[in-house]
Amino acid sequence: MGVMDADEPVGRVFVALCEGRLTRDDLTARKIAAFLGQTTMVLYHHFGSLDGFLIRVDGLGWRRLAERLDARARAGADARSLAVGYVEFALCHPDLYWLMAERRFDRARLREQGRLRLARPLWSSFVELLRHHGSRRPEEDTYVLFAGLHGIAMLALSGRANLGRANLGEVSSGKIPSVLVSSSLGGASRGAPAGTPPPLLPLLLPLNPGEDPTGEDPNPGEGSAANLGEGSAANPGEGPVGDAEMAFAAARRLADLVLPARPPEPPASQASRDRGGPGRRA
Repeated sequence: MGVMDADEPVGRVFVALCEGRLTRDDLTARKIAAFLGQTTMVLYHHFGSLDGFLIRVDGLGWRRLAERLDARARAGADARSLAVGYVEFALCHPDLYWLMAERRFDRARLREQGRLRLARPLWSSFVELLRHHGSRRPEEDTYVLFAGLHGIAMLALSGRANLGRANLGEVSSGKIPSVLVSSSLGGASRGAPAGTPPPLLPLLLPLNPGEDPTGEDPNPGEGSAANLGEGSAANPGEGPVGDAEMAFAAARRLADLVLPARPPEPPASQASRDRGGPGRRA
């Protein structure tokens, strides 16, 4: 394998993680080399170490996520849809997302080796997305939104989206059980011991009477709850649609909290009068 082919193994492993042909347990030097039909020297010769190889795969994951969110934004998606898009990506590609957000890298060493050159540009692309959606403190809001969405995604992926308080498989017709909504209002769930804290994710749900807390994402894409499939990593064999819908609802609510909706702009004629334009009467 020549030096010019160094990107090819990165792309192959990235695609295999996306498609589920490789899992996090396969991300060792020996198993990756076997998958590529090479010796482990292919990793050390071109990338310096296993970390040097996997950080490239990690970068492809963040770039793919940034491109998808940017495409949604260009199509007119609001902040809620972007938040759902992040969680969708994590639920659709759990092993890739683990590499991107959970695996520990020796970042100090990678930085010294100049292998984190794309980190800042990628981060800046997410910051610009929030700036575009009205954030007055885009750097801070990006940290807050990422932290919250990562927590939501990991709770869903681990099957702990409701912290053991209710079976999310009981979610029917896309609605959150009323017991969960009542818990988020501060009341104890029926059958729960006194003083038991309410579930975490329902605390983020909108509480307007009659409002469907899950809603409908205008552009669910391949990561929608309907496409996760029974027995997915989000909650193997037990109510994956419920876990996903709970996570999507929480993502929407988090977006509302971090980026409150901007008031609609006044019609052009009204704005002209307000500025003292030609339409203003003497």
